Amino acid sequence: MRLIRVLLLLVLTINGFGQIKKDRFQLEVNYGMNGNFFVRNYDERNIPNVWYQFNNKNFWGSIGGIEARTSLGKQWFLGLGYEHSVNKRRINFTPTNAPVYIEDFRIRHDNNFFKLIVEKQYGKRSGRFAVSTGLFYMTSAQQEVELSPNGLSFEERNLKNSGMEEGGTFIGLRYSRKIDTHFQLGLKAQVYYLISTSTFEAITLAPTLTYGF
Repeated sequence: MRLIRVLLLLVLTINGFGQIKKDRFQLEVNYGMNGNFFVRNYDERNIPNVWYQFNNKNFWGSIGGIEARTSLGKQWFLGLGYEHSVNKRRINFTPTNAPVYIEDFRIRHDNNFFKLIVEKQYGKRSGRFAVSTGLFYMTSAQQEVELSPNGLSFEERNLKNSGMEEGGTFIGLRYSRKIDTHFQLGLKAQVYYLISTSTFEAITLAPTLTYGF
């Protein structure tokens, strides 16, 4: 993602100005994989007046984001974060009862997570284990394709035209190790739960790079 590359370049530049021992502030970038529970929940069968429907996407997709955290004490941190996830599906379809076809066409489901984070970190800078939780606000954009007697429909439902937004909570676990005076390399797993619908939204697993100063 372009945003992550720019932020990574920024923290690498800052690292050259000096060495600061205490991590009062932390800036983290991450990019990895997500499993989205919602994108496989469409019922594509027995739809009145619709011949074919292509709405489901692949369970596994990608996710990337950034977090900024500030220390509240010896182990506690408060932060803000943003993550963007994408799940796709490739469509190839040639019906026998309609003069249309779909070839190598991708549909996608995008989620934007805006997070308020509380995190507790254990261990020393050489190796840290962190547990985080908090609240998130999520907006979505989901693409759908339908073939019916009325024609072929390509639609994207999003926040602007369909009010695609939800709220929920999450929990995360991260282990990281010091690789430089300021940098830590780690691996983070998260689970997202939608309070507004009482359903699990996604699970994630992503490498992280954290800059502390």
